[in-house]
Amino acid sequence: MTKRFLSLAALLAVPISALAQMSCTALGSYLATQPNISQYVPPLPQPQVPAPLTRINGTRCEAQFIYSARGGAADGYAVGQAQRIGILVGFPLNSQDNGGLPTAWNGKVRNVGGGGLQGGFSSITTATNAGYVASNTDTGHPTQDNPNFPVIQDTHELNYGRLDDFLRESIHQQYRWALALTEVYYGRPATRNYWDGCSTGGREGLSLALNFGQDFDGFLTGAPANFHTRLQVATVWPFWVQKELTGTATLTQPKMNAANASAVVACDEQDGLKDGILSDSRTCHFDAANNVCGRPGAPAAPNCLTEQEAQAVNRIWDGPRNDRGQRIWFPFGRGANAGVTNSPPFGGPCGSLGIFCWSHRDTGFDFTSLPLSQFDDETELATNVVAPYSDIMSVDLDKVKKRGGKILMWHGGADQLIPWRQSVHYYDKAAFRYKGYENLSSWFRFFLAPGVTHCGGGAGPQPQALFDVMVNWVESGNAPDSIVSTNATLGSRPMCPYPQTAIFDGGDSKVASSWHCGGSLKTKETVCMDLVTKFQKERSNALDTDGLANPATCNADSNVPVR
Repeated sequence: MTKRFLSLAALLAVPISALAQMSCTALGSYLATQPNISQYVPPLPQPQVPAPLTRINGTRCEAQFIYSARGGAADGYAVGQAQRIGILVGFPLNSQDNGGLPTAWNGKVRNVGGGGLQGGFSSITTATNAGYVASNTDTGHPTQDNPNFPVIQDTHELNYGRLDDFLRESIHQQYRWALALTEVYYGRPATRNYWDGCSTGGREGLSLALNFGQDFDGFLTGAPANFHTRLQVATVWPFWVQKELTGTATLTQPKMNAANASAVVACDEQDGLKDGILSDSRTCHFDAANNVCGRPGAPAAPNCLTEQEAQAVNRIWDGPRNDRGQRIWFPFGRGANAGVTNSPPFGGPCGSLGIFCWSHRDTGFDFTSLPLSQFDDETELATNVVAPYSDIMSVDLDKVKKRGGKILMWHGGADQLIPWRQSVHYYDKAAFRYKGYENLSSWFRFFLAPGVTHCGGGAGPQPQALFDVMVNWVESGNAPDSIVSTNATLGSRPMCPYPQTAIFDGGDSKVASSWHCGGSLKTKETVCMDLVTKFQKERSNALDTDGLANPATCNADSNVPVR
């Protein structure tokens, strides 16, 4: 799609130079004069009452509006359908709205990412309370259109207009309007522009870094869902496997969680410390057969396993494979309580987040009756039909590097919604492009948080003040050699930049000074385990190495499927 508004001045009908600080009410009147802007209507089931363009909401001025600059079949939408990107921007009150007192605005913009398929606004309160102008977007469609918004059912085509809005144009317009209206409201431009997001928000951050990195000073990207297609397909692998092996899909979530707990107990001390978490789940080879009912140490009913369920658990831990036995994508791994029943909050018979309806361009498609042997066919169909428009795979981050921007990416090692190994895959590709971690680490660092679940939580120590760490890196030049992580049970320890890991030196394990960052999670074993099939060739034997490893040098059993 053609990108519009190449400068802030071009975004507004009135030149920026002619503007001065204005009240929140005046900002709303001003916004109403701008082309392509209309009142925001909340998505169902909220009351369908148009929101005022601006209002005072507590200690901030808040703008909510819809941006629409294109539409119809010529721009990839359904016939008669217009673009509708909802945008939310919050401003700490300027001195005029604050009764003449100084503004709490710190001079910066913090653009906030979304989650899942979005469809409404995420909270921006944390950012505005910290003194930032904050922004968010509904990504170009209302909630009630999830998960089928990218499909034009009448013609069985992809809705390329809405896909582009969801994946690129909505977040493009989000930060552009945040910067432009900031200058209008305060009468002066922002000094810094940042991104802050996890999951979908992490994917949005990498999309912006790829496409518009020249406009940002820094990115915090957590658990990015950037490999959108293969991630969605891999999410339904557990359901597909257990249906094939157990016939009636008898593997319940409590049984799967109990198997993960047993694996953690069995492998806990591999990293030198018994603390209830795995530093790298790839090195744990616990066999789910140990949890078969009646085996010594197996859980009691109803959380023990049948022989068939144990086979299913091992296959789930091993991850998606094609009919040739090659790994297609990454598993969630031992210790991550990923869903096994295909009952996510959205998607239903279409699959996780609707991927199979997208690839078949049919909102009525139901994958649940397909045999396991067709899994690789469905994956390859999805990567060919959907991924070219939806997946953020390129590691051409030159725009960020040339700007002098920073990227801080992190991922929880027990993430149950997005496999952490796909972030390693992305970072390894970036290191290959920029000729080594040492050339990457001055502006792009990745941190793995052992035992932490999706975007936070779990048994592992929680990383602290991640956004502030990224800002400090940008503004003070202090590259994070480690990040403090802590919880009440385990105390404090460092979270380390990949490929390093936290190493216990002895003494009190709850004290950060008893640890140091060192070693390497990147070994021959882990590299070989993480070889996957080439993109859009998921049914073949061809592996994606990008210079990371020669498959012929890998151990004979390192990439062999579990049967």
